Amino acid sequence: MVKRVHFPKFSDQEYQNRWQKIRDEMETRQFDCLLVYGAYCSFGSDPGEANLRYVTNFVDQFQAYCVFPKKGEATLATSFNGHIATGKEISAVGDIRFGGLRIDEKVVELLKEKGMEKGRIGIVGVNSARRVSIPQEQYARITKSLPEAEFEIATDLIENLRLIKSDEEIEFLRRGAQITDKSLEAYVRAIQPDARNIDLYDEILTETHRAGGTLCFALLGSTAMESPDMAFPDAYISDRAIVRGDVIISEHSSAYGGYSGQILRTVFVGKPTRHYEKLFQIGQEVFERVLSSMKPGSTEKEVQEGAQPILDAGLTVKAPLLHGWGNFIEPPIMGVKGSAHPIQSYTFQKGHTIVIEPNPSTADGKSGIFLGDLCLVTENGAESLHGYPMEPIVVDSF
Repeated sequence: MVKRVHFPKFSDQEYQNRWQKIRDEMETRQFDCLLVYGAYCSFGSDPGEANLRYVTNFVDQFQAYCVFPKKGEATLATSFNGHIATGKEISAVGDIRFGGLRIDEKVVELLKEKGMEKGRIGIVGVNSARRVSIPQEQYARITKSLPEAEFEIATDLIENLRLIKSDEEIEFLRRGAQITDKSLEAYVRAIQPDARNIDLYDEILTETHRAGGTLCFALLGSTAMESPDMAFPDAYISDRAIVRGDVIISEHSSAYGGYSGQILRTVFVGKPTRHYEKLFQIGQEVFERVLSSMKPGSTEKEVQEGAQPILDAGLTVKAPLLHGWGNFIEPPIMGVKGSAHPIQSYTFQKGHTIVIEPNPSTADGKSGIFLGDLCLVTENGAESLHGYPMEPIVVDSF
């Protein structure tokens, strides 16, 4: 059998365990069925289908639903009939139907087929924190077509189960982190005279694919250390040429089977200035302090204590200080006092995967460094899943 490179599957037992946890939670919350929705995927990056992929190991190029009853077989409704054949190879759900342009009508048909005319149905949308559920027109048609059924938004049901990673998920995350490290190495090697920001991005993308992964996202930008104008790297990569005296800041995630690492690094083209040396020292110190504080039972209090050197230096953070990570961004999301991101109350547990990224920057947003890793909370504390050194990267070839 050929290997679907971008869709490695977990063991059958992994999916059985997930489905049992989902059904246990459905029992607790008295749901007869879930509608699990996913949308807007390019196959390489599918944050809009994280919940769907968790349940089914399937993503759709446009949108799809999984009708997941508490008892009985789940069914997938997909947008493209031509993808059903390969979908059956990669999906953990064997029953895949063509939904077409009017996929909401297919969902109603499937709910009736499963006897849910009077059921209590949970809608699992795209992202609860951002209040992205399912399209309003589809919601209206589905609920109107089943007037005796009860509907409730339940996106958090799947999201909460995704927070604690299984052993198999952690292995996928480790492999994603390895691919992420390799693609970082590739872009650092490419920093040569006449190289542009976009050339470095291309190296990340190419090496990610070469290593058997997919690129979830990449941020990358450069500025002159003596007259900086960047504290947060670009999401839309420019063709700015790299020259001696520049600083390059970046963050990217390369995935294995939808599970990516996340690495943040700063590259100095030539000797770093004193200002950037100090920013880096503070970032490195805070990373180690937060990493060492994070263990089962620790809370945001310990995290904020670890971040104190940023505030003591009169600096701030433009990105979160840390955030959860799996198929995409998860709780918690924490900034520091006075920053744009909230300081969410949270208690860390074994199996949480967290990106620690103390990216100290000046308040005016004109200078800053990026530094961080995806980390795993274990029973003995936290560990980085990356192997790339946390030291300053200095390129002195031109």
